[in-house]
Amino acid sequence: MKPLNLLLFTLLLVTVKAHGQITVYQDEKGQIFTTSDAYAARQTTATASYNKVTFLGSPFFTFPVWQEGKVQLDQSGKELDCQLAYNLVTSDVLCRFAGDSAVKVITPERFTINNTTFVRLQNSIAGLAYRTYFSIVHTGPTKLWMSLNNQIEPRNGAEEIKTRYYKDLNIQGIYRTKTKYYIQKGEGEPRLVNLSKKLLLDAFADQAAALEPKIPSRQLTPNDIIDVINVYDSLTVADRKSLAHLSKEELFKRTLQAKITYPGGVGKQGIYGRVYAGFDVDSQGAIKNVVILSPDNVGFGFTSEVKNALEMLATVDPAFNGKYALPVAFTYANTKEKSGAHVPINRLPDDRLGGRQLLEEVVVPYVVTTPITASREVWGYYK
Repeated sequence: MKPLNLLLFTLLLVTVKAHGQITVYQDEKGQIFTTSDAYAARQTTATASYNKVTFLGSPFFTFPVWQEGKVQLDQSGKELDCQLAYNLVTSDVLCRFAGDSAVKVITPERFTINNTTFVRLQNSIAGLAYRTYFSIVHTGPTKLWMSLNNQIEPRNGAEEIKTRYYKDLNIQGIYRTKTKYYIQKGEGEPRLVNLSKKLLLDAFADQAAALEPKIPSRQLTPNDIIDVINVYDSLTVADRKSLAHLSKEELFKRTLQAKITYPGGVGKQGIYGRVYAGFDVDSQGAIKNVVILSPDNVGFGFTSEVKNALEMLATVDPAFNGKYALPVAFTYANTKEKSGAHVPINRLPDDRLGGRQLLEEVVVPYVVTTPITASREVWGYYK
């Protein structure tokens, strides 16, 4: 099979930083290689020298690297056909549209390659929000997601023996795919569980006592996690029904929507954000104990709009007695932009819900017709 030349690629080696073109190819024995042909600048001198290194495997999700696929560039957009290559080292999605030989690096909301669909979800590391791609393993009220990442590692003994006939290739390591598993409860942030019983019980802390005897003590498999998810969803079905009923209670929704308005002047600045408010419905149907669960220092009047609206609501059916969390998304759209509305990406971590039932989100839109220099999402920080 002919080798496939790709793109400029950066490799960090022990003493050399190399910038050059990579080639991914398969030999007659079926072994896949990635070769980097580069001019390397040594850190200790100003000279550059030609360098060629080879790795077993590939940084890409598929071989051949380019596959027919589909992309959805934004949440409201339609799927587009294109050739795709997905780099599992950098998380770059490369695209070639029909009739255009140029390679574009894109950040779609979702894409499908080799019959696998990846979705761009929000996640966080060390409290910093970012978005990465996940593939769905199990769908339902509670979802199981999988993320893939390739890393260069040394060859093990068996791989050294297997590749002893390739001494002339200067093999420096092997691309290994690391798979991580995440639980997503409802619309919450995906939470890392991998195949760990402890992490799984932490994710399902509200039902840990009932679930613990049902989780094997051995190394878990994805099917084990799916079995636990199904049990968890069956245990919480009553809560989900209550959630759906209050969220779909027309008087509650209509009155709340009418009372929440976009803070004056904020929309014209291109500012948007999401607020989470907690409240209780007592045995008489009165709404009490309204608190802001998301960072209350977000500013711009978003939190006060939501809190005041909830505090002014009349009573609801006492059958809804319980504790709730209400997300409100203040979205911004500019008719001069083709990308559609700016929807906040920040979401409240599950552990800050405090056992409250999460209601369906209320959306408060703001539309402008004149150009704005820049728009931005605001969220604040936890004190």
